[in-house]
Order: sequence, then structure tokens, then C-alpha cells
Amino acid sequence: MAIAPHDDVDVEDDDAIDGPTRSTPKSDDQASRPAVGSGGAVMAVMKGHSRLKSLLSIAVGLGLFLISLWVLHRWASNVSLDQLGTELVRISLMQFVLALFFTALSFVALVGYEYYAVRYVHRKLPLKQIAIYSFVTQAVAHAVGFAIFVGATIRYKLYSLHGFNIIDVAKIQVFFTTTFGLGATTLIGIAFVIEPAPLALATTIEVPVWRAIGVVLLAIVLGFILFEFWFDRPVKIMGQVLALPGPKITLLQIFLGIADLASVAAALYVLMPAGFNIDYFELLGIFAAALTVGLISHVPGSLGVFESAVILMIQPSPELTAPLIGALIAFRAIYYMLPLVVGSLTLGVIELRRGLSHARDKRRASLG
Repeated sequence: MAIAPHDDVDVEDDDAIDGPTRSTPKSDDQASRPAVGSGGAVMAVMKGHSRLKSLLSIAVGLGLFLISLWVLHRWASNVSLDQLGTELVRISLMQFVLALFFTALSFVALVGYEYYAVRYVHRKLPLKQIAIYSFVTQAVAHAVGFAIFVGATIRYKLYSLHGFNIIDVAKIQVFFTTTFGLGATTLIGIAFVIEPAPLALATTIEVPVWRAIGVVLLAIVLGFILFEFWFDRPVKIMGQVLALPGPKITLLQIFLGIADLASVAAALYVLMPAGFNIDYFELLGIFAAALTVGLISHVPGSLGVFESAVILMIQPSPELTAPLIGALIAFRAIYYMLPLVVGSLTLGVIELRRGLSHARDKRRASLG
């Protein structure tokens, strides 16, 4: 759920935004009295459901990963390392430059996510600082999997340097995830409506069904926007007040989400070998479906899962299998591995500077 930004609220005025949480003081007898009744049973059931959900998620991820290994083995069994090396060398410098450009464009859109998320918690940081934190967080989270949890952890380490508390970081993460969700749902819906043929070829599901799924996804997004026209009151969840962003901000979130994912798809598209008669919108539909499978799997960086889904939907001829796998390897190196290396080094520098600053402050305190 996203939150409407407010520029005129002071940094220290969190209580005025969220409202204080008040509770009636308990007597000593009440405080020491154990909980009874159905509360314990409810909590036990909730914990059981949470454990079952976690086990199911792991099982689904493991199943998809094993299937992806089978698909990759089936299609790549006749492809040698020498062939892959040859195909990587065949990718032109211009293709690499364009892929880097669209990757950078995707990260610029992610800075937009981060900027409005920081405004959501009524804090102000220089845009340069926000851009660095956005890049570091997403460069690592994209590659290691479980992006929501990893992203929240890294964000807390970074934003706590500026006095952000854990509630602030949680709200930033909610806004960020909502922006991605709105953009992904819209883009996937559009792709399913415009180019469902590759999905139909890779599955036993007919084209009209895929188009219907796309229409449903777009209807969900439209329904959310219309809901905001009629329901503009803040909602209180676990003592925290969350305000709906309003249609204008939601449309901006959708734009940023689409710009991000469309740029990633473009980075893959420019690396595709010349022998494939596939246009951008066809690849966009394939990318959207492969992205969905990768997200469901929770495999770090969707490694193998994304590639196998793309291969399964394109179904290349034997002579074009090696070029396609080479393009996918180049895409992973540019979009996942290069940002991971740069982001990890940047995070290391930030942590080193924080450690040196802390040591310097301690030394000054001991001398003073």
C-alpha cells in the first residue's frame, strides 16, 4: 500500500503523521495475569498457517528450480562451452552498450521508487543520497533472492544512519513493493493481452485464456485506482496510519513500475541474436511470464528459472539454441552480476566510512 507524499511535514513530527498509540495502564494484577481463552489457540493456528505457507513456498521454489534444471539440460545438452564462448564474442559492442543503457534506465526508474517512498515517510534526503541507497539496495536484492526481506534489511542499515526508525523503513519497503507490484501487474496484463501466443505455444493453455488473464490483471489495477476515488481515508494497521496515495500518485507508481520493467526487457531484447524473428512486444510478453515464474520460485536472482522459462517459450531451433543461451548469459552478467559487484563494493565503502567515523567519535570522547 502506498502513501501520499507530504513535503510540508517536519522530520521530527512523526506522531503528528501517524498518531500516537495509546494504551490504558494495567494494574499489577492484570499485567501478571496470563492470557486465556481462544487467543492462544488463534495464535497457534496462525503460526501453523505461517509455517505451512513457508514450507509450501520452499517446495514450490525447489520444484520450479528442478524443472528449470531439466529444461536447461534438455535444450543445452548439445551446446558446448566453446560454442557459448563463440556466441558471447559475437555480441557486438553496440549491443553491450545498449544493454547497459537500458539497465541504467531501469535503475533510474528505481530511484523514482525510492524518492517517493522517502517522501511517504515525510523525510528529506538529498536526491544523490537516495539514488545511491536505491542502487545499492536493489543491486544486491535483485541478485540474492527474497528481495523484500533483503531490501528491508539493507535499507534499515543505510537509512538508520540518518535517524530513520524501523517503522519508517517498513513504510518505505511497503511503498517500494507496491510500486513494483502495480507496474508488474499492469505490464504483465498488457503483455498477455497483446502477445499471448508465445505463452500458448509453451503451455496447453489457449490464447483466449491468456488474454482473459491479462484483462483480469488490468481490471485489478483499474479497480484499485477507482477504489481510491471513493475511499480516501487513512487506514490504521497495527497502530500505524497508512494513507492511500490517491489516483495521481498511483498512476505515477504504475508509470515508474512499467518504465523499470520495460527497460529490463529492452536490455534483453537488444542482446537477442539476429536470427530470431521476434519483435519487442513478443519478447515483452515472454519476459513478463518468465519474470512471474522467477518471482514465484524465490530462487536467488531467478537463476536458471528465468532462463529456462524464456527458452521454453521461444523454443529455438537447434542452430539458434547456443545464440539464445549466450544472449541470456550476457543479460544476466549485465543486469544482475555487474550491479551486484558495484553495489556490494559501494555498500562496503559505506560501512567502512561508518566504522571509521564511529572509531573517530569514540577516540574524541575518550580524549574529551
